[in-house]
Amino acid sequence: MENWQSELQLEWRGQLNDLVTALACSPKGGWAASSAAGDAIWNAGLTDPVELLAASGESIDSIAFSADSRWLAAGGQAGELSIWNCDDSHLPPQLVRKIRIGKWIEQLAWHPIESYLAISYGSQVKIWDIPNFTEVSTWKCVGAASNSAQSTEHRSSIFDLAWHPTGAYLAMSGAKGVRIWSNLDSKAPIGRIEVDTASIAITWARNGRYLAAGNLDRTLTTIDWQHPEDPWTLTGCPGKIRQMVWIEGGTAPCLAVASGTAILLWHLTADATSWEGQCLEGHQDMVMALAAHPSEPILASGSADGYICLWSIQGEIGQIMTDGFSKFTTLAWHPHSKSLLTGSQTGSIRLWTIPA
Repeated sequence: MENWQSELQLEWRGQLNDLVTALACSPKGGWAASSAAGDAIWNAGLTDPVELLAASGESIDSIAFSADSRWLAAGGQAGELSIWNCDDSHLPPQLVRKIRIGKWIEQLAWHPIESYLAISYGSQVKIWDIPNFTEVSTWKCVGAASNSAQSTEHRSSIFDLAWHPTGAYLAMSGAKGVRIWSNLDSKAPIGRIEVDTASIAITWARNGRYLAAGNLDRTLTTIDWQHPEDPWTLTGCPGKIRQMVWIEGGTAPCLAVASGTAILLWHLTADATSWEGQCLEGHQDMVMALAAHPSEPILASGSADGYICLWSIQGEIGQIMTDGFSKFTTLAWHPHSKSLLTGSQTGSIRLWTIPA
């Protein structure tokens, strides 16, 4: 980690009532976290947290800030979308609306520029204009199912959502691959990635050029969005694909994949015709979470073995951290500081920072 002069140190400890399901950092400061018990908290830094939601016994599965930090949204098992206003940075978020969806909210994703929020439940995605609290679009994810007589369309559960960095497209993954829709146009998808099984995770590179899909059969499909008709299929993942992130700052695109107890780095070759895989073996148990640093070519990984590793884009370990007890479930770098948030299976939250 040649760009860093010192190592992360444990700075703050907190606790939720159950497994930490999600962490979110505001671009303007502060962070939020949620748990499988249904509680959610907000914190401005190293102070005591403010309770946003009390534990209900129904999990909160997604929590996220809008791109401009004005809004915070959370949703989960109860089928209710909670929206807080964060305009006043000196006050905790103010709950302004609870929108009853009626079904388990599995994912939510903010538009990267506008205050539009995509939420998924079952086979449907709804887009909400949050400042006006109006629904602007509904999409249904369908996949082709073939039999000896005919090819038909069937509804598919949606496993992941990902906005293109420009906000022009929304990708959703499910049975038989990925469907890519044009912004708020719900007429028909403009792009597809077809696979034989299901795509369970998707992610766009930050420059919007490449899209990667992690599939149920342990393969990866990547496309160059400028030439989507010629996808790459990557094999060699040792286990279920749990998460994928793009690492920035290298000389070529690099995709990190959590699979089993290993991390795979896929580097695009210099001639942009193929991908070269590299297996990182530093964990002794399932790698549950990955987080790419927002500006440095550094990857954080958290595992059920109770360790966090920091890796360079070349696959070298720069630091190993543990608090001695936690099986880590989720990680998040703060966008504008050298701080890393970690969440665990027991509900513990840790903030690691580089000393001033």
